[in-house]
Amino acid sequence: MNIFKHILLFFVCSIIFFSCVSRKKSTLIQNKTVSVNDTLYNYKFVYKIQPKDILYVSITSFNQKTTDFFNMKTSDQNDDPVGVGYKVSDDGYVVIPILDSVQVKGLTIMETQQKITKLMGDYISDAYVLVELANFTISFLGDVKNPGVKIIPKDVTTMLEALAMAGDFADYANRQNVKLLRTVEGKTTVTILDFTDIKLVESPAYYIMPNDVIYVEAAKVKAVRSNLSQITLFVSLISLVVVILNVSRTI
Repeated sequence: MNIFKHILLFFVCSIIFFSCVSRKKSTLIQNKTVSVNDTLYNYKFVYKIQPKDILYVSITSFNQKTTDFFNMKTSDQNDDPVGVGYKVSDDGYVVIPILDSVQVKGLTIMETQQKITKLMGDYISDAYVLVELANFTISFLGDVKNPGVKIIPKDVTTMLEALAMAGDFADYANRQNVKLLRTVEGKTTVTILDFTDIKLVESPAYYIMPNDVIYVEAAKVKAVRSNLSQITLFVSLISLVVVILNVSRTI
């Protein structure tokens, strides 16, 4: 009879053990490899324009009629997030009226803005040029609270900021094995990120890029948790058998 009690105790302990997520695996940015006062390597991220990017270009001056000619609308819809935009060709050029083809591939947003301003100087002496990325979106998949496509409002955004936009990790997410799929010039790479290690902030992957895909897999404990009702039923049956055998023994 003791063997049944041992089996029951084993299953109960197993449920408790596998249904819990350790604090160590759920706490983000832990000091695993550095001390509190250590200075981390400050990776300087600057986004450089790639083919197929869409640039928001706004040109203003005191002569509004002249600048309206340059501000080409990409859509007639009022809610269009792109608004004024120019698509970067596969060769790295944008075509702006009068200025014709302007090579922007490999330039930063600030460098592009300065280049267009200089070119505009031949036509409008007081031109003010604003350039921004209009297609900066990323995708969150898997075990986050709010998965989907996210529009990024600025060109320098960290993984932690992006994670906040996705509502943080779900309760049973595997924070130590997050997959980042990043495509640069037609080549896609997969990088494994550990959000529990503070050294994440030193990685170039800490800063997101347009069209990044972040996949968060569920921890193994979630699979056990999802089958908890079946396990509970099985344990209940064992308990019933033990009770019946105990009653039979006393009769």
